[in-house]
Amino acid sequence: MNQTLDDKVAIIRESFQAGSADFLEVSGSFRVCLGSGQTVYIYIETYDNAITARFETKTPDPEKRQSEIDKLWVALVKEIYFADISKFHELQSGNDRFVYTASVCMDESVFFHETIVIGTDAPDMTEVSLVEGEKESITDVLDFDEAASTIARSPAEEAIEGLETIDAKMLRQSLDMMNLKRSSNVRMALTRIFRSAVGAEELTCSIQNEAIKLISQNDHEDLRMIQTINSAGFLEPVIGLLYEAVFGKNLNS
Repeated sequence: MNQTLDDKVAIIRESFQAGSADFLEVSGSFRVCLGSGQTVYIYIETYDNAITARFETKTPDPEKRQSEIDKLWVALVKEIYFADISKFHELQSGNDRFVYTASVCMDESVFFHETIVIGTDAPDMTEVSLVEGEKESITDVLDFDEAASTIARSPAEEAIEGLETIDAKMLRQSLDMMNLKRSSNVRMALTRIFRSAVGAEELTCSIQNEAIKLISQNDHEDLRMIQTINSAGFLEPVIGLLYEAVFGKNLNS
């Protein structure tokens, strides 16, 4: 099903809310204060049915103004990496005020990440030639592989494996299905954890950092709810780890 502009703006909004930028809802749009020190407005441009980022500055010097715009563009690309952001162009100027806009495009394909299956073309171990003097019995090789395959993965590694199978759209849909409000601290924590899940160690650190923020009764009720209803699926391992971290258990146990 094709996404509407409102759907795409909702994803951008959720990404900013889960990030480090200061976020404020404004009628018909939202305002984001980025770490670069600049403020940008994101909204749907009704006349051309597009998503627009708008930036205003009072810097009179053209070179300094261009430096501001370049810095802003880099910060936006970093925050909403899944979108294509055009370069800012000057929309209007006057009364010592300069207005710039950029288009924000989100192709449907950005929500699909191909899963590469390794192994179909892997060499058959029984066909590997062994060099004289370094001979090793095939039985020893197979015994080693069997032993390695029985080594249990850590909970964090299982969580990473599950998260690698999904994208931002699938995560958002899953959180919606678990009845987590967009304003839920648990929802935003899971979104931040998803974005930082580049490895087991990073995931563990992210979960620990998010766990100390979930201190209210509503946070605990939300976490207990999703722990109960999400009994299977790609989010089960990471929810379990977050649940254990919040309620005082050791992540490495």
